[in-house]
Amino acid sequence: MNGESVDDLSERLAQQFAPTHTIQFEISGGGMSRVFVAEERALNRKVVIKVLSPALAGAISVERFEREIMVLAGLNHPNVVPVLSAGQVAGLPYLIMPYVSGETLRVSMGRGPLSIRETVGILRDVTRALSFAHAAGIVHRDIKPDNIMLTGSAAVVTDFGVAKAVSAARNRFIPEGQAITGVGISLGTPQYMAPEQAAADPKADHRVDLYAIGIVGYEMLLGSPPFFGRTPQAVLAAQLTELPAPLAARRYDVPVALADTIMRCLEKDPADRPRNAAEVLRILEGPDVIGGPVASRPETVARRRRWQRTARRGAAVIALGAVGAIMARAFWPDAGPVAMTDTATGVIATVPASVRVLRPMMTGADSVLSLPFINAIEASLVQSGARVFNGVTDTLAQSMFVLESTVQRSANRGRVNVRLVDPNPTVPVWVYQVDFAVDSVFAAQDELAARVVQAVSQAQLRRRG
Repeated sequence: MNGESVDDLSERLAQQFAPTHTIQFEISGGGMSRVFVAEERALNRKVVIKVLSPALAGAISVERFEREIMVLAGLNHPNVVPVLSAGQVAGLPYLIMPYVSGETLRVSMGRGPLSIRETVGILRDVTRALSFAHAAGIVHRDIKPDNIMLTGSAAVVTDFGVAKAVSAARNRFIPEGQAITGVGISLGTPQYMAPEQAAADPKADHRVDLYAIGIVGYEMLLGSPPFFGRTPQAVLAAQLTELPAPLAARRYDVPVALADTIMRCLEKDPADRPRNAAEVLRILEGPDVIGGPVASRPETVARRRRWQRTARRGAAVIALGAVGAIMARAFWPDAGPVAMTDTATGVIATVPASVRVLRPMMTGADSVLSLPFINAIEASLVQSGARVFNGVTDTLAQSMFVLESTVQRSANRGRVNVRLVDPNPTVPVWVYQVDFAVDSVFAAQDELAARVVQAVSQAQLRRRG
């Protein structure tokens, strides 16, 4: 079967399901599976048939995979897309699930960051699903926006336990009754993997899903996850060693209760996260996560020390080769705002309290090219002590600096132009241009981010003068 073409698989699938289903069309399934929409004629309903890719199927025991999937078929909850049945087609394992009308959270977020109310509503639904599954001893292990469907006014979670079942079904000796998480395999999506999952820790438990919930919540509110724009290897290193920028430093309207809950889920040490999904759900169902006080509360000394301690542990894991030879980037510093001295006057200026970073105007380029520059700039500003805002202005408008940018692309070359504007009066105070090769952008990102921080500090210095 591994040598069959794409059309061969479609034909074999249509032949096998001909008595009961009509295969209608194929949709994207990522690298793990091929996904077909079919009509189940007896019940006049649409279903989704997921067929594992030949490469993945060749590395697992199909029989064990089917047994694990059928355990998941007993997971019955309003926020969980259930498994209806499983089997084999041309030697490849498949599973059938209901067709969910709607869109993925990934598609929804493509239109921009979500509101506080939308974010909390989706987090509640996903956490309800996790709480139910964890109580049944089932861990998802691959919570991400692509596996969260928005249908009507609800969010439902799909692919529950599939990564876990694949892990258990690997072609190696696995004693009967051994926990699926106990095989020491790193399966999942790097951008949403907990540190212990990235390190293939066999003791990883349900708290990997809580970490992923933190990443998803962070991304819904800000438009991108904490370590966006890096290679998968660099993301894995960051999951082990780096502290994400605090939510409150990047979006001003997030209630303290919501920001604190998301950042707790992102703790490197599982013991520092909430105990379980039920605890997270209790917080999300409280009134403070939507209408509570809004404040930018700095990390406590104790929490910073915990981050540093667990980051050192992660660095040791990297040194031992758990995720390969990956270079980790620096921690967020404990120091306060960066101070710069004007050598002519001796006056010290600090990075201002607020900078509004506008999404770039793109010419011949897409967000894959532009967002890493914006994220690098925002991260450097936050690291320097600035408060970063996106979107519309607020009551701080007259004291904000505004950063505008354009991105252009021609073949393998790119150009970013940035302009810093002082809104009071509304005049540009600094402009800068960076040219770069599209396949080698990291140096350009670092240069531009450093220049922006310096320009903002100097602009503040002139404003005070």
